[in-house]
Amino acid sequence: METPINQAVKNRMDIADIKRRYATGEITREEAKLLAQPILDRINKMTTSKTKELNKRYGLNRKPVFLDFINAMRNSY
Repeated sequence: METPINQAVKNRMDIADIKRRYATGEITREEAKLLAQPILDRINKMTTSKTKELNKRYGLNRKPVFLDFINAMRNSY
């Protein structure tokens, strides 16, 4: 099983590759969405679990901030 840091690096590399291919016209928007969705789901799942952990540890009531396709393609998240 990969460590969370290694998984995060792999996620970023995968999103960057999809972003590059989409920007150069190698794949269409729909193809990019299909390729990115499993990665975004994995990122959001990790974000949810980490937010719950931090809320419990520090007595907070924050909601997790999710990454969507548009923000992943626009920003260098």
